[in-house]
Amino acid sequence: MTKDLDVSWLHLTPDEEVLWAGHRSFYQTIPSILAGIVLVLIGVGIIGSGYFGWAKWLGVLPIVAGIAVAVPSFLRWRSEWFVLTTEEIYHKRGVFAQDVSQIRLDRVQDIAFSQSLPERIFDYGTVRIHTAGTSTNNLVFENVSNPQSIKGLLTEQLDKISPRQ
Repeated sequence: MTKDLDVSWLHLTPDEEVLWAGHRSFYQTIPSILAGIVLVLIGVGIIGSGYFGWAKWLGVLPIVAGIAVAVPSFLRWRSEWFVLTTEEIYHKRGVFAQDVSQIRLDRVQDIAFSQSLPERIFDYGTVRIHTAGTSTNNLVFENVSNPQSIKGLLTEQLDKISPRQ
């Protein structure tokens, strides 16, 4: 999932490696994209039908509305990244402006994940990362695919940096 990751916003140390990078589950964007497609098709149908005479150009309104519904949802999905490296956890969001949060792994106190029934069916959920001793908010990887494996990967990394005694 890291093949299309632009790492220019990551500040990796020489020994640091990206272990996992991903977006929210695409299932979250499907309703907006489908609604946008339906509106565009309605607009095209109005314009192409000839039934409405000179008012057929009102079909442009649902086309514009469809684009306004689908495109922002897709761009939000595409521009938001969750990244786990061997040393830190990152959350980047923003289409035009960027907001990047990062937490060092040695600050992580607890990791939890949750899935509702529909999320279990479609294999996505939320991973919560709680920190200790920082003024930074906790990170939430919301609606990511396969949250169990992300939690497992995080747990493995935490065990590597602070072995149990």
